[in-house]
Amino acid sequence: MGIFSGKIVSNSLWMMLEKVISIFGLIFVTSYVAKYIGPTNFGKIALATTLFTFVQTLTWFGNQEILFKRVSKNHQSGLNYLSNTQKIRFYLFLFMSLPILFGLYIFTDLLTLIFGIATAFATYFITQDIYAVYNNAVLHSYINAIVNMVGLSIALVVRYVIVLFELEYAYLAIPIVLVTLIPYLLKRYWFNRSLKTPILNQQKYRKYYFLAGGSLVISTLAVSFYTQITSLMLAKLTSLKDLGVYAVAVTLGTAWSFINFAVITSVLSKIYREKSHYESYVMIAKLNLVILAVSLSVVAVLGLLGPWIIETLYGAAYQDAYQLLIILALSTMLSGLGTIAARLMVKEESYAYISKKMLFVALSALPISYAMIYVYGLIGAAYSVFIIELLSLTVFNYFYKDGLIFKIHLFPFFKHSLKMKQ
Repeated sequence: MGIFSGKIVSNSLWMMLEKVISIFGLIFVTSYVAKYIGPTNFGKIALATTLFTFVQTLTWFGNQEILFKRVSKNHQSGLNYLSNTQKIRFYLFLFMSLPILFGLYIFTDLLTLIFGIATAFATYFITQDIYAVYNNAVLHSYINAIVNMVGLSIALVVRYVIVLFELEYAYLAIPIVLVTLIPYLLKRYWFNRSLKTPILNQQKYRKYYFLAGGSLVISTLAVSFYTQITSLMLAKLTSLKDLGVYAVAVTLGTAWSFINFAVITSVLSKIYREKSHYESYVMIAKLNLVILAVSLSVVAVLGLLGPWIIETLYGAAYQDAYQLLIILALSTMLSGLGTIAARLMVKEESYAYISKKMLFVALSALPISYAMIYVYGLIGAAYSVFIIELLSLTVFNYFYKDGLIFKIHLFPFFKHSLKMKQ
């Protein structure tokens, strides 16, 4: 069974086009900014981004993948669910953000607080952007691509002007907000031209939001925790300068993940509709091979061109980022494969297993990150991410349904036994 229909390929290409422009635009302009403000101040932006990643995760309360699956199966039902849970996300966002901003006000300097406020606004528009989820699920990613490119272009021009005229660093907060505000407004306008969603029994949707998401929120929070804990540990155990260098390595080492994301997201809509378990396993095995091929190709390119890229874009102050680059790129490959395994569990509604698994991953992440950074410093941060992603993909997944994920990873050896389970 083929996993790529014409519409899936088209949707994947639109998602990739959007991300290509976004990533390359952000890399070039971010590097310009990083040179301008230096590793320490760049670390302040990275710190604000890390903190509000948790806010974004908690605001969605584990519902993002549930929303995507619901829209994929039934457009109107999913749309009703998206629209009638907007207020919930608003109150959750407010509840999570205010203590963080207060903490930044008390414990950090003014510039960090300004970046924190800007990141809070940017995060708010992401959590209210139901249109991106809907468009991806119905394979209309071209809408997201067009409006995101418009928003990004404006934000990049503003950022470039700020650096060109050597304005105060605080003005860099403006493009942080614009990069999510403009696409949100454009998508909302575009959506409201053709579709309307009735306000239904919000109490019913509110209850389901917490019940359905409750089993996944631990999982999604754990993902945010173990992917961001390294940044927090670096800030605590080393310095904001090291965090700034690490942020550059993460940007370059994970920038290409949009390819994996686009392919996985587009194919998932087909996998979710597949009623045969075995055929789903076949598609997932093929998808794993695609992600492996793409990832290893990118890792090879980064290995060859990494030093030149860092020197050209960021300068000598960030040269230590290269020693982290390949490790983080391999971690991104493992993360992509882990995403596929997690989405299989979502399809089979194994939310309890996902929550337990991710809780163990998060608990293991803390000592691993602490030990690796404490002993090895900056490079230990990259190794800790790799180890955590490897454990998440393999050890913690292989207990699921008598080693189902392991059997799919080695599909040629287990295809007959998997077919017999059908």
